[in-house]
Amino acid sequence: MFDEQGDIWRQYKISSQPAWIFTDSNGNQERVIGALSDSEIRKKLEDLQKPNPIN
Repeated sequence: MFDEQGDIWRQYKISSQPAWIFTDSNGNQERVIGALSDSEIRKKLEDLQKPNPIN
């Protein structure tokens, strides 16, 4: 995503690239700063598709 003014970087407190924000269906977010391999990305996306336990 192109963020010319850095608004998204500031909103998610991103200080460097690459950076990832994973958001589940409940709006919970995980921020990952740094490179991820293809398998790591796939795992994160698979985990997001799992039902969240009710607390």
